[in-house]
Amino acid sequence: MGLTEYECPACGGVMNFNAKNQMLSCPYCDTQIKVGDYVAPRQAEQDKDAKADSNEWLSEGTEWKPGETDGMVVYSCQSCGGEIVASENEGSLTCPFCSNNVVVKEKFAGDLRPDYVIPFKKNKQDAMDAYAGYVKGKLLLPKVFFAQNHIDKIRGIYIPYWLYDAKINANYNFHATKVRTWSDSDYNYTETSHFDVVREGNEEFSHVPHDASKEMPDDLMESIEPFSFGEAVPFNSGYLAGFLANRYDVNAKDTQKHILDRMKHTVEEDIKNSVTGYSSVNISSKDQKISSLTHRYALYPVWLLNTSWNGNNYLFAMNGQSGKFVGNLPVDKGKAVLLYILSSLGFTALACLICLIIISF
Repeated sequence: MGLTEYECPACGGVMNFNAKNQMLSCPYCDTQIKVGDYVAPRQAEQDKDAKADSNEWLSEGTEWKPGETDGMVVYSCQSCGGEIVASENEGSLTCPFCSNNVVVKEKFAGDLRPDYVIPFKKNKQDAMDAYAGYVKGKLLLPKVFFAQNHIDKIRGIYIPYWLYDAKINANYNFHATKVRTWSDSDYNYTETSHFDVVREGNEEFSHVPHDASKEMPDDLMESIEPFSFGEAVPFNSGYLAGFLANRYDVNAKDTQKHILDRMKHTVEEDIKNSVTGYSSVNISSKDQKISSLTHRYALYPVWLLNTSWNGNNYLFAMNGQSGKFVGNLPVDKGKAVLLYILSSLGFTALACLICLIIISF
């Protein structure tokens, strides 16, 4: 996805996208250019990429523009199967999913062009700081994690997402009850009143995301949500300069059921929450009609970090827009046993002290 090199018009060096100032920056002469203003020195005759109409929703991504995929290749990991789109000038690449080396598979061709991209706002140092804060204070964590093992291999990568819009019209019938109890000198009384409750309403959804990468665990990607689509811009390959991009390998139709289930669940919870003042509420019948279902294709920024320990690979992810950091951490069994012993000894000593105090009184 658009990782062609951006030649600096001042010195000819390779420019990268700077997450902090949101501009293309040259590390050699400090030249900075807005992404939308960049024109390649040797391709000045070409027009700038046409801006996509943010209100025009299509069923699929658009085609790549002439020249946009020049110099792009697909790197394939022989271990996990992950496919990364990068510049053909990348001499050595490590898989951001499992840390194994990857090899060139083929020239980049045939994929859809993203409609939108959310540019990185967090840089590599932000990700390293977030990792340090994430592991801080975790007593049972293996020592190697505090040493930031493999932290130098952290990579910023754009993850492909399908974004869904839809409108749901819902009709619900509930059976509800109200229970009243009272007593007199002889009996306890319970009165149960039954009600039929009807609710009808519409709910609209915009830009509900689902990652389009088999290599990325869905639960991990949902954990770093939300992304703010308000900061998305029409796709321009300049935002990808200096980063990697995961090649999508999950079709939109394969994510549709999961997205619709999420939407339906949200509608149901919202409607149920509107039925209040009863002792119990149960759904007796429901009908949900979906309309205006459309989707677009976008790239979202994610920092990935792999840490290896005892032959296992641990994947961490940070939202490259908000900085939210998630990941699974192992437990050092040796530390766990030691902590248990120390806790037991401490409890025993405290119990003996309490007994001595009681006896002395």
